Amino acid sequence: MCLGIPAQLVEGETGHQDLVMAAVGGVPRPVNIGLLEERPGTGDWVLVHMGFALSAMTPAEAQDALDALGAERAAEDREAAALQAAMDAAAQAEEEAIAARWLS
Repeated sequence: MCLGIPAQLVEGETGHQDLVMAAVGGVPRPVNIGLLEERPGTGDWVLVHMGFALSAMTPAEAQDALDALGAERAAEDREAAALQAAMDAAAQAEEEAIAARWLS
């Protein structure tokens, strides 16, 4: 599965006609727009994969994609927290079992 990230084009010189600066997750990065039929301008949104703009996006499409990515990140965080809690509980139980063997 490939993951495209919405990025908003920002001001900035790249030194190449196919490269623009885009804010990807708030971080300015060069993005190649050579695959697009029309050249987007500053403030426009594009879908970026591996440094290439694959398509232009409306602001609403970009927001929907960002919301979905945020929900995915939150679900992963919950899963990681549950896994960590289970590992902590297992470690605590093992420590208690070892202590009980030494004390008996």
